[in-house]
Amino acid sequence: MHAPWKRTRTLAALILIAAGCGRPSAAPEGRATPMTPQLAADLSVARQARIFFYHHSVGENLLAGLSELDALAGGPRLRLASPREAASVDGPVLAHGEGGQNKVPKSKIDFFAATLRGEPRLRPDLALMKFCYVDFHPKTDVDELFAYYRSTLEGLQREFPDVRFAHVTVPLTDRPSDAKSTLRRALGLEVWADAANARRAEFSRRLKEAFPGDPIFDLAEVEATAPDGSTTTFELGGRRYPSLQPRYTDDGGHLNAEGKRVAAEAAVRFVARALRAERAAR
Repeated sequence: MHAPWKRTRTLAALILIAAGCGRPSAAPEGRATPMTPQLAADLSVARQARIFFYHHSVGENLLAGLSELDALAGGPRLRLASPREAASVDGPVLAHGEGGQNKVPKSKIDFFAATLRGEPRLRPDLALMKFCYVDFHPKTDVDELFAYYRSTLEGLQREFPDVRFAHVTVPLTDRPSDAKSTLRRALGLEVWADAANARRAEFSRRLKEAFPGDPIFDLAEVEATAPDGSTTTFELGGRRYPSLQPRYTDDGGHLNAEGKRVAAEAAVRFVARALRAERAAR
């Protein structure tokens, strides 16, 4: 006869615990990144190449961080341009653009392919596209989406043998610690943000398995790794998945000042490695 009362007390306790677990406050902005000789050398490699980068909002965050590094390094600056502008000029350029529709990831794949086919004078040394975290939700059919991505990219690789195609893992969101999310986890119920991050991680895993010989910028790993090297992860269904390091964001998804710098540094290192490897192979 006391079982219902015990369950009520247990639920009340969970609610009180959850109420005390609010979302962490935003971390203070990190200090300016020192321009090391190696980072400057890597940036110099990127400055001398033709690159096509397709992206949306987190990509804007990354480019903002890249511009800061570029200014900090001094010397000749990266030339940023739209794909159409880049197609009309010779020499090094970072062509970037947005297209397709958020939450409709196939439209982004189509736009990336259409841009390369529609601008034959773009001629990038390195081409890569990035999805947004909003393109994935708990019900995303990762099998279908990845099959579409893989088919399109493999077609582009055959169509443009002189272009080095790279891939980008899916950016993450942080793991909410508000009262509702904490309570749902305690009750064994799905938390939307956790389930969506799991789908993002599954797509990224397939990228690595399907394209082991291609350059892959592991943006998700960068976002999940704290300055001390520890990784922000959570368990779901017996597996561990990464989530966005809270100190890199102020809104749970976009990158703040520190996050931009961390991602930009990683991107510069990645691009330099990919370009050096491609040149060495020729």
